[in-house]
Amino acid sequence: MFRPVLAALAVAALGCTDREPDVVQGLSLERFEGRWYEIARVPRDYDRTCHDTTAVYRLTGPGHLEMTHRCRLVTATGAVSEFRAPATADDPAVPAKLTLDLGYFRGDYWVLAVGKDYDDALIGHPSLTMLWVLSRSPTLAPARYEELTALAARQGYGPGMLEMTPQSGND
Repeated sequence: MFRPVLAALAVAALGCTDREPDVVQGLSLERFEGRWYEIARVPRDYDRTCHDTTAVYRLTGPGHLEMTHRCRLVTATGAVSEFRAPATADDPAVPAKLTLDLGYFRGDYWVLAVGKDYDDALIGHPSLTMLWVLSRSPTLAPARYEELTALAARQGYGPGMLEMTPQSGND
């Protein structure tokens, strides 16, 4: 009788972790700035209908970026939705741990991985509930996508969390 309960508790405990995800060491915010295309995301209410989502990061000072998030609503030709938010590396020694200020909410926005040429990135939240795959182009090689999602899984992000973001290539 107790074995199924104990087994369920053991499985649940495996999903819990006190360990934060690892971030990129020595991230260059200068190289990180510029346009990124959202390849995949954990969908949220605000972006469920987004197509052609991009984020443009602009360095505004040491340890400070401004992010402009832009997407088309419902279809690739839908209305444009856009917002801006400052991002700050609160600890200059760890610039990959950014805090995004959305006005009504401040949240962790951590760079978990970047390609060697800063051509793709994996962004996550330390709660393991939010995750994004970004690329400098509207597509990402399937093998690289698999590498990034495997890294996310090793960090504790659940399988199947991500949903591909529709990208038409129209900016």
